[in-house]
Amino acid sequence: MKGFLTTFSAFLAVTMASPIMRRAGVSDVANDMEDLFNGKGECADVGVIFARGTFDSGNIGVWVGPQFKAALAKSLPGKTIAFQGVSATDYKATLLGYLGEAGSPAGGKSLAETLDFYNQACPDTQLIVSGWSQGALVAHRGVAGLAKETLAQVKGLVTFGDPSGLFAKELPPVPKGVKVNSQCFVGSVPDPLCAGLGDLKLPRTPGEVVAPFTALPGLAVGAQESAAAAKLVAAFPGQLVTAAAAFAKTIATAPQRALLTPQHFMYGNKGLTDKAALFVASVIKA
Repeated sequence: MKGFLTTFSAFLAVTMASPIMRRAGVSDVANDMEDLFNGKGECADVGVIFARGTFDSGNIGVWVGPQFKAALAKSLPGKTIAFQGVSATDYKATLLGYLGEAGSPAGGKSLAETLDFYNQACPDTQLIVSGWSQGALVAHRGVAGLAKETLAQVKGLVTFGDPSGLFAKELPPVPKGVKVNSQCFVGSVPDPLCAGLGDLKLPRTPGEVVAPFTALPGLAVGAQESAAAAKLVAAFPGQLVTAAAAFAKTIATAPQRALLTPQHFMYGNKGLTDKAALFVASVIKA
């Protein structure tokens, strides 16, 4: 463990020293549905609930959620959109939730409860369930736990870097009739959490888990992502201690689950949120 912490300290130094590109106006919080619950809004044409990934901040994070929200606004002109993040109080987005629980059950429950409540208030709103990374697992859990009336309004399940294929035995099936759009990097530089390994080797030590992150600082776009990268590596050692048993079991039995590469963080920066938004536009009724 000492060697692992030393490696991470070196990575943190690189991260903090990396140049920052500026992207203005990115917020890691979206509470349009909660605003309605508090009497501050009206029913939207389309309601989207999004679960952020492990370590991500706010309730929609900075890596994928804000970009997906912006892409939806472009792809659904003339439609009002209620974009809501899964409660950061209920869904902590921790490493233990990912490795030890196959995606936070509490997060999935919170997602379902929020969407059920919104559907009760706005029964005509068309709904989309979405998530990135561990958030994709939470989205799978959440959509499977929806009330029948809410599920009837769900037009799609949209995921990014979805590792559900690596957790198939631990997750409930997607309800019949729900259309799924899964955005995943494949090809020469795949995201191994949702695609094949390519030329990547399965990690067998903590150091091998850390190694791919050396490229992450150079790929971050904007102050928020750069800060998020620094926060991630600062938080990782402590969370690894908390999740030590789950991590050891993962490395021994399902090491691909721990193969988190920089590519996994690029869905919001490489156009895949735009592709997902086009899918949403295709399933939303005029």
